[in-house]
Amino acid sequence: MNSALAGADSILPCPCTCYTNHSESLLTHKTVNYRHILLTLAILSLLVFPAHPGRAQEQAQEPAQAPAPEATEPAPEPVVEEAIDPLTVVREQLQEIQESIQTKRSELRESRRQLKKVTDETERQDLEQHITQEEDDLRKLRQSFENIALGGLDLGIFDTGNQDEKFDWQQELQVVLKPLFQQLRQLTEKPRQIERLNSQLAMIGSQIRISQRAVENIGQLLDESLDKSTRERLENVHENWTQRLADLQREREINQLQLQVLQEKGESVLQQIQQAASDFVTGRGLNLVLAIAAFFVVFFLMKGLYAIYLRLSSRSRIRSSTSSTSRRILAYIYQALTLCLSILAVLTVLYITGDVLLLVLALIVLLVLLLGMRNYLPRYMEETKLLLNIGAVRERERVMYKDLPWMVRSLGMYSKLYNPALDGLVRLPMSEMLHLVSRPYRDDEPWFPTDTGDWVMMANGAIGQVVRQTPEIVQLRTKGTILSYTTNSFLAGEPHNLSEGFGVAVTFGIDYQHQPISTTVIPKVLQQSMEQALQQSDLGKHVENILVEFKEAGASSLNYQIYVTMKGDAAESYFAVSRVIQRICIDTSNEQGWVIPFDQLTLNAGTGFGGLQRS
Repeated sequence: MNSALAGADSILPCPCTCYTNHSESLLTHKTVNYRHILLTLAILSLLVFPAHPGRAQEQAQEPAQAPAPEATEPAPEPVVEEAIDPLTVVREQLQEIQESIQTKRSELRESRRQLKKVTDETERQDLEQHITQEEDDLRKLRQSFENIALGGLDLGIFDTGNQDEKFDWQQELQVVLKPLFQQLRQLTEKPRQIERLNSQLAMIGSQIRISQRAVENIGQLLDESLDKSTRERLENVHENWTQRLADLQREREINQLQLQVLQEKGESVLQQIQQAASDFVTGRGLNLVLAIAAFFVVFFLMKGLYAIYLRLSSRSRIRSSTSSTSRRILAYIYQALTLCLSILAVLTVLYITGDVLLLVLALIVLLVLLLGMRNYLPRYMEETKLLLNIGAVRERERVMYKDLPWMVRSLGMYSKLYNPALDGLVRLPMSEMLHLVSRPYRDDEPWFPTDTGDWVMMANGAIGQVVRQTPEIVQLRTKGTILSYTTNSFLAGEPHNLSEGFGVAVTFGIDYQHQPISTTVIPKVLQQSMEQALQQSDLGKHVENILVEFKEAGASSLNYQIYVTMKGDAAESYFAVSRVIQRICIDTSNEQGWVIPFDQLTLNAGTGFGGLQRS
């Protein structure tokens, strides 16, 4: 009977016998469900039932092929074999466990009676330990019986003993993160299960060998020569070790069956990838797609509502009656609300679908983002004030950036700066705008010293017409050549804008022989001649003022300062004006008979030159 039961145990389904193991087995780490039970029963059916039709055919063919004298021989042994029903095996197992429970119960009653009679303290302690061990074995047998009868169902849901415990945030965090770590464990679950079963089988094998030796040693000591009490004690020890050996053998058979089931369920890498992809698409992948879809639906819905509001407000007076700062504040509050509602939609979808893993990952990502924002909170506050147009830089104000004045056209993640006198604008990131300060400006303030088309004279004397000026470069056309300057170097060249008007100063000298009339007659004559000649020339319409004054008594002449102020339209003739003034001065001197001196070189002969003359 025991051998038959042992043979039946070797094909017992894993979920029905896993709780007879004294150490942790595979199914104590993973919830047992009916899918595993059905899978095991299917494997056993495939292994057992297909063998009988083949055997029946062999039995039908053997009588036809065998000679007549051998027809009376006994039928082959497989004819008497019968299919083993898994439910029958389970019933036999339950019967065996029940017998073990009754035996343990009898032993426990006997041990308790002996405990009442023992007076020696040492023996009493040994008996108490023995009773404790038997009670534990009896409890495990009862638990095994119930678990086998229930099909290995997980009864942890009925454990209500921890409902009134105090709140422990560490434990709660572990509960929240448990699904994440469970998914990580499942990636290597099968190899670890196989390794754990192999380790358990190795350990149980060692325990069985020791138990067998213990039983053999005790069996050799049993002899009729021993007195009755000694023999009874040895028999009790022998019976205990025999029972322990049987339990270990049963446990080994269970682990071997579990290992066999795991190895038979082996799949190729491609099949595992296909199965994982299929599970992801129909399970967590679908939940992820729904969550992302919910995010974009809520996001664009809120954006659409805001666009409708802007369209309606542009047709009415709502927008005009609200200040720019208030509109900006409301816009950013609405954008923040849109983002929060979109994220809330993602979390709601993950919660409704029951995908705890994705929900935990989403919460972890949000927590990391919030913790990261903590270090940048002061900077975000300054940027927020800037975006709301209540910071150090404000729209429609003047700001200096790289030595150039700019008007702040708009503020945003990339603010736009505009100079009315330059072609193009500049986009600056928020980090650059934080270092600037703006101020209100007047309408008559210049934004740049020149405009396109103006004539300018640089500090080095070069004169040209501005053909292009941008925030990076200024180009001048002079004498048929284009000169290019960077905007900053152009400003550093101290350009004089001739198109705004200019003056030409000329110094003219008269000989000292005209000294009596040098301060009275000559200035008036030069003034009249200059006015008449310039009015008759092509430059007359551009002349604004003419000034002739005595300047100084030079080394060889009496000098006069002639200064002619011209309109900006004559800027192109700047050098021509100077030449015309010189010509008028000479013509007037010729008409009036004034002598124009020239620089004289006076040589003072010293004593050294006398010797040269004598020679």
